[in-house]
Amino acid sequence: MQSLAHQIQQQVKQYHIDNISDLPAFLAEQTTPIVIKGVCAHWPMVQSAYRSDTDALKYLANIASNSPVRAFTAKAKEQGRYFYNTDMTDLNFTQYASNLVELITTLKQTLNTQAPDSYYMGSTASDYCAPEFTTQNPLNVTSHHCLTSLWVGNHSRIAAHYDNADNLACVGAGSREFILFSPEQVDNLYIGPLEFTPAGQAISLVDFMAPDFNRFPRFKNALDNAQIAKLEPGDGIFIPALWWHHVSAHSQFNVLVNYWWRQAPDYLANPFDAMLHSMLAIKDLPQSQKTHWQKFFEHYVFSEDKKLDAQIVPHVKGILGDIDEQTARRVRQLLLQKLNR
Repeated sequence: MQSLAHQIQQQVKQYHIDNISDLPAFLAEQTTPIVIKGVCAHWPMVQSAYRSDTDALKYLANIASNSPVRAFTAKAKEQGRYFYNTDMTDLNFTQYASNLVELITTLKQTLNTQAPDSYYMGSTASDYCAPEFTTQNPLNVTSHHCLTSLWVGNHSRIAAHYDNADNLACVGAGSREFILFSPEQVDNLYIGPLEFTPAGQAISLVDFMAPDFNRFPRFKNALDNAQIAKLEPGDGIFIPALWWHHVSAHSQFNVLVNYWWRQAPDYLANPFDAMLHSMLAIKDLPQSQKTHWQKFFEHYVFSEDKKLDAQIVPHVKGILGDIDEQTARRVRQLLLQKLNR
């Protein structure tokens, strides 16, 4: 990874929490990635990590629950890369039932192993797997509905992917390296299948430790536009929705705390679902028809300077007006009727 990191010239813009008076208001203004140094340095989780991996493991073990979780492991030969197998007939790691207490025990055993297998618990609601975590390690990040989750493991490399929600990722223990790309770079990242994915989101097929530029030549263009950030315990990074990010955890014990929120009411649908439906309905039409539908989408969906309902009397505006919760329910019912025909 180091050789690739050296090819990235642009650092993610940094701020320090001491210079931010209102974190939720500050984050609400951001549209590109930023690093916030020291954003969670006051946490007991972080303070224990400053002392040692052993203290950090002990701290988390004391508040971990026995609730069942999904854990993942990859053999040492994979060097922490959670990905597909060689011919993409399966994944190169396994999933197993565990709980956070058991996972922490396993991670303790790997601390003194020279080349251990990798283990992690993916993003899991903190109130579920460690109910006291958010009480003891508080952080107010947004006025929107927010999900707080924990990522716990040892060394790992997670392929470049995007998320549908805004994300403030805070390092509770260990270190993290993020390589980020704007949504405009999607053509240069060589994205894999939408249905068969390692963790639910489509990923870049490029190995960031050893990129094959013969197979993925446009990836050079992506690197020219990439940003990089290296975080230590107490630091956080804001990643706007739809920004691609490759994440590496380098330490023997790592904790990442994710705050997820959408800048939209909960009753609005997931845009990814709309894209899937559009692929089903539009992708394979003749090009002339796709061009016409593109104009329709620009008119009805993407334009911000048109008042779609200006010429319509109020009681029949429907979804051409502002969409409230009641209207959203009617649209869902209409879609279900059409999809079930």
